[in-house]
Amino acid sequence: MSSASLSPSRLATYATCPRQYDYRYAQGVNTPDRSDLYLNQGTIYHETIEDVCDATDRDDDPRAISDRAMRTFDAKWDEHSAPDDYESAAHREYQRAENRAAVESFFDPDGGDGIEHARRSLATECRVECEVDGRELHGKADNVVRTADGLHVFDYKRTTRGVLSSGTAEYLGAHLDGEAHEPKRVRNAFQTATYVEGVKNEPFYEDGMDVRFSFYGLLNSTSFESTPDGYEVSVRGYPRETTGIYEAQSDTIRALIRAAHDGITGDAFEPEPFDLITEEACPDCDYREMCADRLSPEVRR
Repeated sequence: MSSASLSPSRLATYATCPRQYDYRYAQGVNTPDRSDLYLNQGTIYHETIEDVCDATDRDDDPRAISDRAMRTFDAKWDEHSAPDDYESAAHREYQRAENRAAVESFFDPDGGDGIEHARRSLATECRVECEVDGRELHGKADNVVRTADGLHVFDYKRTTRGVLSSGTAEYLGAHLDGEAHEPKRVRNAFQTATYVEGVKNEPFYEDGMDVRFSFYGLLNSTSFESTPDGYEVSVRGYPRETTGIYEAQSDTIRALIRAAHDGITGDAFEPEPFDLITEEACPDCDYREMCADRLSPEVRR
């Protein structure tokens, strides 16, 4: 068994390109600063959900939970939203309205999913650890919710656009075989495996419990409507569960974990398959201008 415990993020970076992992993690090469806009917005809604769940009791009134959520959002926005991240004051105000609408919809007292997520929350920002085929993994679950049959782990995201689905699960095998480049969906598979297996090691897990995992897109559906006073933003969120995919694709997902984990712990950073990675990963890579693997074919030509 390898002694290195790796996160889904690190495994996914390796799945994107082994050399990218080498530069980012093994060598610690700094990259140019990028806008913190969406990073900060993610912090805002993650911390809002976390604080509301931690402050909510099982019998709390839905309206009280909703009011708590909106007060928390306003405070988090003031804390984490920097005007310099936005193109203009109008852009910042629109983004605030959009994210506030997402939180308002999630914690809608008349049936918003967030009401039950808060009432039944067992742990937020829950660090989990597990082994898959002797490879140690770890992650941090946004929320673990008690259900009638067991546990449901949630990872809150802006949207689930492009997230692994039953219609794209076949791409995992193609990535493993070097016939396709699907690191984002492979990352979703790594996350699912880590959280499903990891939560089974938590003290609140009981033998025989049903364990589920879903990505929850808070801004999956967004609409914009002009009004006499300005505009109105409507947002709806909903989950995408990947538990069934993990069960159906278990052998493939475990093989993907072994390949990435062993590559990292074995310092195997040569990009393979080279042509596919060059075509799919290089254009968006932060290290493309310094990467010898990318530059060497051009020099030879």
